[in-house]
Amino acid sequence: LPPTIDEDDPMLDYPPENWIASMIGKAGLVYRFSDTLAYKSNVTPREVDLMEAAGADLAMRPLTRVVWKGSRASTGTKAVMMELGRQFRCHEVPPADRRAVVIDMFLLIEKLHIGSGAGRGRGIVHGDVKESNFVWGRDGRLRFVDFSSARFVDESPDQWNSTYSTETYFTPHRMHVPAPTVFDDYYALAITLWSMYTGKAPKARQFNQRNIRRSDLLEVDDEMVRAWIRKVFKMAGCRF
Repeated sequence: LPPTIDEDDPMLDYPPENWIASMIGKAGLVYRFSDTLAYKSNVTPREVDLMEAAGADLAMRPLTRVVWKGSRASTGTKAVMMELGRQFRCHEVPPADRRAVVIDMFLLIEKLHIGSGAGRGRGIVHGDVKESNFVWGRDGRLRFVDFSSARFVDESPDQWNSTYSTETYFTPHRMHVPAPTVFDDYYALAITLWSMYTGKAPKARQFNQRNIRRSDLLEVDDEMVRAWIRKVFKMAGCRF
């Protein structure tokens, strides 16, 4: 990416009184910078590397790194300017469109894992799959945002040191071994789909423990989707 030195950081010219009003993220401090651009502060060089590797078909495209003066992009990235997407919201998906969205989400994760993006074969585990990390691109297709919890599939889990993942979407195993795996992404997707079909947000300890209430699963009224969610939960060692 072309670097922007911090003394030319576009946010320096952005009126401070607009910062809170334009905030569209939480821990990552993401701002709506314009009708087409988002600005994310508090990023690491690694996160931007992962965004680039995922590619524009799978992630919102980063356009420029903001780098501390006198630093290299590989060590001194402090922010990134990227394309702005429209937030995906489970409750806004019409019932007739849910199956299509389920397939799109599944394929998005699968492509990320096998490395079909700009990484050219280097797969990525997202590590924080949930409703708020899906966005609609300008072409109407789903993309991922927030790669602060991601890692390359071929890396040792010992290299992962993020603190931003959302525990309500964890597998029971990940509650004790937090470095994400490919399966962890699918488990988090299962919870996201449960949320889309029930209109509810997952609660703490609802799905990240081994005992899951059968009544929670039965709230999903699509038999095919419910069966897939149940299969993923059982693969994680959950009981009903």
